[in-house]
Amino acid sequence: MRHTKIYKHISLALFAFSISCTSFQGEYRDPTEVEILDSKWNETDARKTSEILITSMLKKPWLRRHYAEHSGSKPTIIVDGVVNRTEEHIDTKAMIEAIRNEMLNSGEVRFVNAEGRGAILEEITYQTQSGMVDPSKAKQAGKQLGAGYMLSGNLSSQVHRQGNTKSITYQTVLYLTNLETAELVWSEKYDIKKRFKNASASW
Repeated sequence: MRHTKIYKHISLALFAFSISCTSFQGEYRDPTEVEILDSKWNETDARKTSEILITSMLKKPWLRRHYAEHSGSKPTIIVDGVVNRTEEHIDTKAMIEAIRNEMLNSGEVRFVNAEGRGAILEEITYQTQSGMVDPSKAKQAGKQLGAGYMLSGNLSSQVHRQGNTKSITYQTVLYLTNLETAELVWSEKYDIKKRFKNASASW
């Protein structure tokens, strides 16, 4: 009788396990597909904003002026960062990465890797001072590109609520500064507006 109860418990446990295993469902989705799950800033917003603003930046007069003043050589840009001025916890690093990708893929500018400077210095120090790398093949310090321009920006938002309707506008402003003269050579803003309805009036 005791063995029968044990077998029943085992059978029930296995049945419950099988149910829990088959209740999960998942699928692959297109990462570029626009998908709105809530009212917050998301990866799609960051990617779309970056694409539009960087496209604008590369079409403005400052770039033609730079080419004319520097015998056609490409400008070198460093990204400072995008300041989050919204009330949301937003990791603006996704936008920085999207900006970097757009700039690199344009072929119009050169890009300095500010985030990787610590790792780059560590690797150069290893190659030149550890004695483990052939001196004739070790990369030397003092040959990095000096950025001529710094790209900075900020992200802000305005929220409006009326009954069960909520609208939120995200405004991103980017600006480009000539590092030698501190002159602002380009600035642009882009707005994303979202509108939502909730079954209940609470948000």
